Amino acid sequence: MKIIHPIFVVFLLLMLASCRNNKDKSTERAYTMSLAAGDYQTATQLLTYWVNNDTSIQSWAYDSLAYFHFFHNGMVGGQTVRNTKTPMYYVDLGLNLNPKNTFLREIKSKLYLEQGKDTACMLIFQELWNETKDPTFWWDMCFVEMARGNINTCDSMVTMALKDTTLNQGKVRMEHIQAHVQEHVRAKAAFVYLQALMLNAIGDVLNSASALQEALRIDPNFFAAKQSILDLQRIAAQKQGR
Repeated sequence: MKIIHPIFVVFLLLMLASCRNNKDKSTERAYTMSLAAGDYQTATQLLTYWVNNDTSIQSWAYDSLAYFHFFHNGMVGGQTVRNTKTPMYYVDLGLNLNPKNTFLREIKSKLYLEQGKDTACMLIFQELWNETKDPTFWWDMCFVEMARGNINTCDSMVTMALKDTTLNQGKVRMEHIQAHVQEHVRAKAAFVYLQALMLNAIGDVLNSASALQEALRIDPNFFAAKQSILDLQRIAAQKQGR
């Protein structure tokens, strides 16, 4: 029986490790390039492959995969129905590693809202607000109450936020998935925007328009407020054309 020299075995193992390391670096470079190009579908595929071959990146890779599927890949190829299952899968993988991950819990609460699980959604938002005092989570809770039809509750919460100088001087994070827009809005503008939505919901279009203008005065780059004004103008033009 022929005996393989130990030095040759070590050499082979080093060569295999080097090849594996080079392959990982190649995947990392391709992933970074895809991100730089804004090609999130390719970045998602590369990161999925990468994390399955290198468990050391799990701590951040699941965060990224959850967000890619939540924001960038939720509606592709002409789909009209949102896919919430895939981002939730990666959210749960990440939360298994770190149950207190604020980033993933925020995504999970928003996915719950899309799934119509408003109670579960509110529980997470309440926990996040208690832990961080981030105005985003107070805004999110206001929005959920409005979506539930609890206009009075929402109005009370918004009024409280506008009176709290510490709260309304922060920033509110918003994702407008269909428009592929992410924005960080001055909190005061974001809460005034909610007032506009509530006014529009009860049919007070003129005061709703005034509130939208006020939101834009506070934060001139507020995308959602601009879009809402355009929507009101379009509706008014359609009514005049009848």
